[in-house]
Amino acid sequence: MSKLLTIGLPKGSLEEPTLSLFAKAGFRFYGASRSLWLVSNDQELKPVLLRPQEIPKYVADGSLDCGLAGWDWIKETNSQDSIQILADLCYSKRTFRPVRWVLAVPEDSHYKTVNDLKKNNSPIRISTEIVDYTRSWLSERGVIANVSFSWGATEAKVPVFADAIVDCTETGSSLRANKLRIIETVIESTTRFFANKKAYRKDEWKKSKFDDIALLLKSCLSADSKVALHARTPKSKIDKIKSLIPEDSSYSVWEGEDDMMIMEVIIDRELARSIVPALANNGAQKISLSPLGMLYE
Repeated sequence: MSKLLTIGLPKGSLEEPTLSLFAKAGFRFYGASRSLWLVSNDQELKPVLLRPQEIPKYVADGSLDCGLAGWDWIKETNSQDSIQILADLCYSKRTFRPVRWVLAVPEDSHYKTVNDLKKNNSPIRISTEIVDYTRSWLSERGVIANVSFSWGATEAKVPVFADAIVDCTETGSSLRANKLRIIETVIESTTRFFANKKAYRKDEWKKSKFDDIALLLKSCLSADSKVALHARTPKSKIDKIKSLIPEDSSYSVWEGEDDMMIMEVIIDRELARSIVPALANNGAQKISLSPLGMLYE
């Protein structure tokens, strides 16, 4: 019988970007529309779709070998000591940036800072999905609060059912649309790929498989957030062109024909919109951008 890894994949908002990332790494998962257990083109992987809130505890207790979930749910379930973090994968539903859990109040609230919460005559009412972490965070700051679990639509809980909320946001647009004001960030979270710590330390085959998957996922995610920029530049202007390249970007330069230099640069995708015009305005020619399939750094 061949060896097998069970892997928990996050169901919900992270499902589509996660499956897409695995597909780019060469792993394809198939299943019926209502099936949680999927089939993989890698016979050594047995994937299952679960809520990200559940995956850390299942990996921690060994019910799953490995999985993906946000750092927020790892902390909320207090699983960090029983898992081995293998990759920090900075992607979310819409962006390549961390998500934030923020403490927010109505725009017209008299609460301006966390310290203001301590001035309440009675415990402040807070609605959130990360109840235990929020309680701990507030307690460390001396805030007495009644923290209740929100079953969704958290923004709608204030002011009738709660005085404040702790909610997850990528851009803050939903909070602003609901006339809420952010007081402070409670925790930043990125998606992590992690394994059961005992399995990682004691099973060489599993450790090797975990590490291989982590390497592929990191390489593909790095490629997703970057592009290859190609340009031709007169030799007389190459020093100026080089000075416009971000210091942390890798690039190659070689001689071409007709007294021209050819440059290839790996840059963050979001930086391209400012770098391309700068290069063009300083003599670079035939500038092109191309996607990367995988980037091992």
